[in-house]
Amino acid sequence: MVATKSNKLFEKLVVGARELPNRIIFGAHPTNFAHNNRLTGQHVAYYQARAKGGAGLIVLEEQIVHPSDLPYEKALLGYRSEIVSGYQQVAAAVHNYGSLVVAQLNHSGMQSEGSTGMRELWAPSAVPDVVSREVPKAMEAEDIRDVVAGFALVAVHTVEGGLDGVEINAAQFSLLRQYMSRLTNQRTDAYGGELDNRLRLTREVLQAVRKVIGPSKLLGLRLCADEFAPWGGITPEESMEMARLLAELNLIDYLMVSVGGLFTLHLTPASHYAAEGIAVAVASKIKEILPLPVFVEGRIHRPQYAKTIVEQGLVDAVCMNRALIADPDLPTKVTSGREEQVRSCLSCNQGCQVRRSMGKPLTCLVNPRAGLESKVQKERRKPLKTKQILVIGGGPAGMEAAVSAAECGHEVTLWEASPHLGGQLAAQADKPEFASLMKMWQRNLAEHHVKVVIAKEALIADIYAAEPDVVVLATGSVDGEPPVVPRGCAYSSAREVLRADLHDKTILLWDEIGDQLMARAVEKLVAAGNKIFFVTPDFFAGNKMAATGELMSWNQTLMSCSTEIYLINRIKEINDRTAVIYNIFSSMPTTLTEIDFFVFNTWSKPNDALYQLLCGKVKEVHRIGDCLAPRGIGPAVREGFQVGKSI
Repeated sequence: MVATKSNKLFEKLVVGARELPNRIIFGAHPTNFAHNNRLTGQHVAYYQARAKGGAGLIVLEEQIVHPSDLPYEKALLGYRSEIVSGYQQVAAAVHNYGSLVVAQLNHSGMQSEGSTGMRELWAPSAVPDVVSREVPKAMEAEDIRDVVAGFALVAVHTVEGGLDGVEINAAQFSLLRQYMSRLTNQRTDAYGGELDNRLRLTREVLQAVRKVIGPSKLLGLRLCADEFAPWGGITPEESMEMARLLAELNLIDYLMVSVGGLFTLHLTPASHYAAEGIAVAVASKIKEILPLPVFVEGRIHRPQYAKTIVEQGLVDAVCMNRALIADPDLPTKVTSGREEQVRSCLSCNQGCQVRRSMGKPLTCLVNPRAGLESKVQKERRKPLKTKQILVIGGGPAGMEAAVSAAECGHEVTLWEASPHLGGQLAAQADKPEFASLMKMWQRNLAEHHVKVVIAKEALIADIYAAEPDVVVLATGSVDGEPPVVPRGCAYSSAREVLRADLHDKTILLWDEIGDQLMARAVEKLVAAGNKIFFVTPDFFAGNKMAATGELMSWNQTLMSCSTEIYLINRIKEINDRTAVIYNIFSSMPTTLTEIDFFVFNTWSKPNDALYQLLCGKVKEVHRIGDCLAPRGIGPAVREGFQVGKSI
């Protein structure tokens, strides 16, 4: 897509008393970059990179408005006056590139963490959170007044800090949404019951905030338009009425439409199992009845899709959080006709979902700079001496290392043993996001004149003959061992099955990892008409996917397939198409018959034999990615980037 004047995504938009330079928004999300609950230089560099890349509006991660809320250890405490200097630094960095910046103000209510704040949670009613199961305190009149005052205080701090305004969170993880929803609001006073009462706290917050920021600053509202809980939660129809009533106050300048609630954390943010633009349909209905700009968030990653929904008038602007984490320069690449160079977000949630990550800072599977912007700004661009670099292995780690080293001016050769680049990623190239990522790496290799040799086995004699100054080993990992060796039954690893062609068979799957690899294998095998016996020692299928929000969606998919699921079981033996499994706790055996094939997903081992042979024999050798320790694509890409820049 070559940007032209017809691309409405890059047209200016008047919002309140301000004007956005375009319709692309980098919305609020936790980062865990804080130190002492204050903004840091990493925050400044992080937001600056997105402004430099072309985002029109940047919304800072949630600013906590009251001491009764500490949702995670590194949350930003906006009610403390020390936060103002951080706002000033971020504002200066973002304004330097012409973007606007507002702060999201929030109280998490019952979805906070009592153990983090070492005190009781506050909520409309004593209804326990679905995740923590902690019963909160039902707020009293004085508590409500204090929270409203807290929103106003933080708003004052944003004005003092030179920000362009604030966004009030009334969607996921917010006290205001909890007051709006019958699921969580069981009050019988002026703040509960009928819709007008359930909106009372939000009205009071908006009035208090507008009073202190004045008419020239932006005041946005992030609204939940569907909790996906029709038995009592906010519905699209009710959210439309909410939006209408709140807009009639003439206080807000824009509405950010979101979806999700207590029972749908797997949709906040949405993984690849969710539909693209999950909130667009309801947002477009809200836009039809509102006289102010309507924005939308929820799995909007592709520039072409974002362009389409804006040009069709479904919304006025789009929130592209994860797309801009993956590639901060997405807007400028599109406007300059370089969309093919965009690093595509995979909706994997493996590095960017850090709200409940025990303090782990935000990273990105495909962008090694994400979370390190303040350090990358200081990286050395050109080496003191041009070196001959030999990268062995053409997976994500090897390709990133080769490009990174070539960017610094080194002469790089890449050997790949298979007939194609991509490593484990190649088996998933049928997915558009993965295919786009592969093309991006291949273009970068060509652009930086990396000599790529495929179907090239890395023999020791050939390595010596190449006389490299540096060898980078990105040879990946090898499959682990099966839990038992079948007799009279063919078998292979889940990784091998992705490249195989099995149809109309009965297959026994053993999964001790619970990751996306086995999920992908199951989906492929079921689509080919195979019957599946799924066995795992875990309490859930896909246990590792809980952290990425995919656990529920994956289990829904698994249970809808022609699959028999055996949880908390181990395999005792497989003989002549018959397997015996047993429950880990009760030892109760189960016999599975007529098995045609056995697939196992066990922990991989580093493929580091070359490293042992080369140590002390070449000038400099590095191991990266799974060759160092099998951990997946994210660490592999990051280490490839880091080693390339360090040579």
